[in-house]
Amino acid sequence: MMSKKILMLTSTWDSDYSRAIIAGILERIGDDDVILHIFNDYDGLTEPEYFQKGREIYSLPDLRHYDGLIVALSTVESVKYVSNITARFHEQNKPIVSIDTQAEGAIFCGLDNYRSMYQIVEHMITIHDCRTINYLGGPVDNSESKERYRAFRDCLEAHGIKVQPKRVLHKRFWKKDGNEAYREWKELGVNMADCVICANDYMALGYVEEASKDGITVPDYIKVTGFDNIEEAHRYSPSITSVNRNRKLLGYEAMDALMEALAGNSEYDTRFVEGFVNYNESCGCDLSRDIRADYNDVIRTTKRDLDNSLRHGYIRQWLTKSNSMDELGSTLSRTKEFFKICDLAVCVNSSFPEDDPEKERIGYDDKMVLYTDEEKAEIDRNEQLYPLKWIEEHKVFLFSSLRNSRQTYGYMVMPYESDFFTRNKHMILTESMSLAVENINYKTIKKNKTI
Repeated sequence: MMSKKILMLTSTWDSDYSRAIIAGILERIGDDDVILHIFNDYDGLTEPEYFQKGREIYSLPDLRHYDGLIVALSTVESVKYVSNITARFHEQNKPIVSIDTQAEGAIFCGLDNYRSMYQIVEHMITIHDCRTINYLGGPVDNSESKERYRAFRDCLEAHGIKVQPKRVLHKRFWKKDGNEAYREWKELGVNMADCVICANDYMALGYVEEASKDGITVPDYIKVTGFDNIEEAHRYSPSITSVNRNRKLLGYEAMDALMEALAGNSEYDTRFVEGFVNYNESCGCDLSRDIRADYNDVIRTTKRDLDNSLRHGYIRQWLTKSNSMDELGSTLSRTKEFFKICDLAVCVNSSFPEDDPEKERIGYDDKMVLYTDEEKAEIDRNEQLYPLKWIEEHKVFLFSSLRNSRQTYGYMVMPYESDFFTRNKHMILTESMSLAVENINYKTIKKNKTI
């Protein structure tokens, strides 16, 4: 029986979130003969040109070589960007599973947003006796945002509380939206409420931050809740009451749905995973925080982040000294040793370097040049994406685009390593490698002009 080859498209706004989903996927794969290719873009829930350019990594793989597709994208814009890919998979009767966001022709696997939000709103009403409630929602066209707001309305109605339109705002899930919401409600004279229900943690953090400037502390004067249970919100003071998305189970169920579909079982077209609420300080629960333990944790985290910053700063300087791709290839051994990763490859377009670094350059050449610390090889990306010998030792591979805001130069690929993917380690290496390749482009063009 031949290996199943699975394509996964991800856009990472929180590396811990993506890592947990991948962990669930790998747990479901277990010892099965499955090869997983993860094509990742760091989306950041924002829309600057630089992040949009990173999405071109999704156009790299040849879809003919894959048996199934998992889509785990963080924004509506990302889903729209890959709609042609999902459409082509659907036309070929190949199964698709989309995590958290609805996609045409795909099995949906996601959090039961309605039940989780209903649970948190009911907690505020029944346990904390909240009757005057503000709601800060996400984009009105976001499917998860719609479900959370529907649960909010239904829960208030079930308890005989009217939704006051002036106490409802819909924004974009960003932290600054929380800042803006506080100021807007303040102008309307409705910034004070029994509680503020926020549709994600970033907006909750922004709201708490802005309220504190007026001396309005949480939960003393007002209670606030979030959604997603991100690490920053959990560590914040006050820690934010939030919904844990049960990420690992989400990944497991997504992969299980895909494997069932590959086996010909199409009984399910939707799978919901139930989250659970972490009741923390911002709603008035769990006020027994161990300040000494928190302080020690902050010290450890700060030391670790400083160490990571210094290490990345050093390797970025080392990489950007390269004057050619051959020189860059020779630095990969040190990069691997420095970060304690098993393998690493960089692949650039055969047309690299570009003759005009300011022009727009989209996508990847069919013919590319692959560099490792052991070899330089010309490859056809429609047939090969990394050294063939890797397949003997690894089954899961992580791809990311090398680019600036105007041009795509190539990509970086490595066997997936869970620890290296988190704490922004992989993201910063991708950015450092992109900068190194960009510098080589400029240096080569300058050298050619002087000859």
